Amino acid sequence: MKRVGLVLLLGLVLGGVYLLANTGKLALVSGSVLKQKSFTLEYTAFYTGCQHEERKEECHSPRTRNELLEKLTNEGWVITSFTSERVGLEKEETKLCPGCQEQEFIGIYGNEIGVYAGSPEKPGPLKQVIPVNISRLPKAEIEDLRAGIVCRGAQEKWRILEGYQN
Repeated sequence: MKRVGLVLLLGLVLGGVYLLANTGKLALVSGSVLKQKSFTLEYTAFYTGCQHEERKEECHSPRTRNELLEKLTNEGWVITSFTSERVGLEKEETKLCPGCQEQEFIGIYGNEIGVYAGSPEKPGPLKQVIPVNISRLPKAEIEDLRAGIVCRGAQEKWRILEGYQN
């Protein structure tokens, strides 16, 4: 009687493992999942407001691939390449990139002073023109404007601009 109970218990356990493996509920049994450690998502976002492109990569478990890709495509990401190790995604945003949203600098616009989104290294669109003829400024100040003066907040920006208007 003990042997019959043990055989029935073993059969129940093996049958349960078989069912879990074949329904995808037990991913540890699947050979393809065991071989692959992770996959990489390569994001490329293009911001039409400033014409900048930002890229980033993330590693994820292969078990989450389908749900994750479905979520991202519902959020507007387009799959541009797909292998078992890497998935390329692109999205077009109709706004400024995070750098242009967070920072601005003062520079030259034609023969006047311009306030731009972004940084001198990665300039965004012109936000404001200050009607100050730069040809009347000292050469050192013109060179500073040509290099770009980064503003660390609205108060600093207005203080700098006020100095040019006096």
